[in-house]
Amino acid sequence: MTQHDAIVIGADVGGLAAAACLAKAGKRVLLLEREAAPAEPIGPVYALDPLLVSQLKLPKQGLRFIQRDLPLAFAAPEMFVLGRDSHDAALALRVWWWSGLGEGTPAGVLEQDKAREKFARLRVTGADAFLAGHFESEALSAALLFDASAGGFHVSEPGSALALVWRAAQEMAGLEGAAAIPAPGTLLWSLIRAVGAADFRCCAPVSAILAREGRVTGVRLKSGEELSAGLVLSSLDRSATMALAGSARAPASRIGEARLLISLKEKIAFAPVRFIHAERPDVFADAHEAARLGKLACELPMEFAAMAPDRIAVTVRPVPAMLSAEDRVQLAARAVREVARLVPGSAALVRDLSFQVSAPDRASLNHLLAPPLARVQTNIAGLYLCGAAAEAVPSLSGHAARIAVEAALKLQK
Repeated sequence: MTQHDAIVIGADVGGLAAAACLAKAGKRVLLLEREAAPAEPIGPVYALDPLLVSQLKLPKQGLRFIQRDLPLAFAAPEMFVLGRDSHDAALALRVWWWSGLGEGTPAGVLEQDKAREKFARLRVTGADAFLAGHFESEALSAALLFDASAGGFHVSEPGSALALVWRAAQEMAGLEGAAAIPAPGTLLWSLIRAVGAADFRCCAPVSAILAREGRVTGVRLKSGEELSAGLVLSSLDRSATMALAGSARAPASRIGEARLLISLKEKIAFAPVRFIHAERPDVFADAHEAARLGKLACELPMEFAAMAPDRIAVTVRPVPAMLSAEDRVQLAARAVREVARLVPGSAALVRDLSFQVSAPDRASLNHLLAPPLARVQTNIAGLYLCGAAAEAVPSLSGHAARIAVEAALKLQK
């Protein structure tokens, strides 16, 4: 084996971004993926880091978008598309969400007194109470609460209002908006091309992260092979990463998120929006409690977006972190039924359906309030987090990967 400067665990968006940034810095990188090939993300991509896109020249590597800014839509009772306000108070907080390696807590990053005051109120407010104080429409509040439930937040707990504002304050590839849809295959492909000459091994699950005297030394594969490197970046969540390093794993989250991709035999007309199906605000609390008990609620909040004229992505949350085969069939049937309500006759056009369920570490207010460096660092020197769970709110941003690489390179210097 070639001697490597860094090993990256996981070839998802965060892992590929970290490997590409390290390779760009001249490091010899080994990227390890447990599956036979990287899995294309299902559904819209939130908050793709514009600086990462620019630094890695991803458009030149093939990145293209079907939609660069997806507005939110809901039924009230007909479809209503929510416009954007460029002077929204959320934008004043954007500087915090995009703070860099050397910047600290939100209170130190925010420059405007009004922004600091608003932030102080938001950090102790649940999203449902926040929205109830601003809107009379239950349909609008229910649609907005979908973003507040990201990461497993209960919509009444402190931190959920900040999760909601986080989504509202994002930039997508230089354009205002929270969500975009890359052309099929181009996001991962552009990142793979940006990785360049780095070594890439699939079907290589990691069984342990190796360390000596508080410093990472490499990894051990399930095959028993040991690979050495002075830097290891993991796209897994914190508890899974530290479990590989020998620490006791934190209790697994009971709250998960399901993503389905419905492929159709024919092209259909679907509005370029994120359509949220959630009729009342209390649907989220009911679904959260059912998920905590390991059950599917009678009513489930869903998001629908067209990834292509013949492919509809469905995101469902909150759901149980562990879904049985029976639950998956039931969830798929519900998703197809709701798509058929949006586009009559589409149920008969379903060709196949793919399924992803994720349950990263439970979101928390402390995690949201932590500076970017604290979210990517671990207590082992040279071991960093670079995946979706290291973002303020779980997302395929690449921001955490960029911060982790900057921190790792600074440590080496």
